[in-house]
Formats: sequence, C-alpha cells, structure tokens
Amino acid sequence: MKIQKPKTIIETVSGIITSTPRRLITRTGKPMSAATLEVHSDKRSNYPLRIIGFDLLALELLAFQRGHRLTLKGAYTWNNGYQLVIREIIPA
Repeated sequence: MKIQKPKTIIETVSGIITSTPRRLITRTGKPMSAATLEVHSDKRSNYPLRIIGFDLLALELLAFQRGHRLTLKGAYTWNNGYQLVIREIIPA
C-alpha cells in the first residue's frame, strides 16, 4: 500500500508588497526571490505573508518594488512560518 501525499492547495491572494524583493540563489544554483506581501482578506484583518518565486517567476517578482499591488496564485508551505510559493502572477 502506497502512502499518498496530501494534495497541494492552490490559493489566490492579493496584496501590497511591504519589503522589496531580494534575489537569492539556491544550493543547486536556481534563481529564487523572496518578498513580503501584506495580504488583504475579507474574512480577517490584513496579514504579512512571505512569497517565494523560482526561475522565471523569481525574475518577474524582482521587477516589482515596495508598494506595488500584486495578485498571485500559489501553494502554501511551512518554513518557520507560512509562505506562498508562486505558481502564477496575475496581471492587475
């Protein structure tokens, strides 16, 4: 009997960038960028969320500056707090 992995939940979030995206390099040399987004929600007050992009999405994320409004689709992960790994940047 195989153990099934839990299904990845894809969420769409919208908010304002509160920290300028910074470029990072993974151990394998893959481009990566990280920033903090203040997510706006109807069900609760605004909250900060770390967003991570890899490869081309990392380069797209670096084009945005602090104060820009973004809408993103991605999967939540846990690494010393919740973060969203970007799957798609939706044009505003």
